[in-house]
Amino acid sequence: MPRSSELKRAVQALYRARIANDIDTIMAQLDPEFSFRIAASGRLGAIAMAVNTPESVRSTFLDLMDSWDLSGMKTIGTYVDGETIVTHRSGTIRFIPSDTEAETEFIDKFTFRNGRIIDFTEFVDTLFVAETIGLLGEQGDHRDETADYSPSTLDRMSL
Repeated sequence: MPRSSELKRAVQALYRARIANDIDTIMAQLDPEFSFRIAASGRLGAIAMAVNTPESVRSTFLDLMDSWDLSGMKTIGTYVDGETIVTHRSGTIRFIPSDTEAETEFIDKFTFRNGRIIDFTEFVDTLFVAETIGLLGEQGDHRDETADYSPSTLDRMSL
């Protein structure tokens, strides 16, 4: 099993390659059976779908690089448990198509096998993503018309 310092260096190298939009360096670090997903409801559409073939991973990462500038994100904590690394990142993210910026935080979970990344799950501010890509109005004004928003229901929810 690789030492935790080697796994941390691999994750930081992946982040540097992401900022540089270097898809080849990213792909070289991934196990052939690699899978990636953004942890979110299916209501976010394709952005919440898991990808697990080299072609779909490459395509998804290229789409993310074209849409999201992560150069303002910094790692503020890294936690290692065996071959799993969890990073806490914070900073400014920019949605390139509309030049929208916001302060946010991510949690990234990486699992390694034989020194290569086999799984990457990203936990993001899904409300920000939904608003930014146009699924919701700026103030999250989309409401589920089938949900019960009555005061008695909301009171029970705050127990």
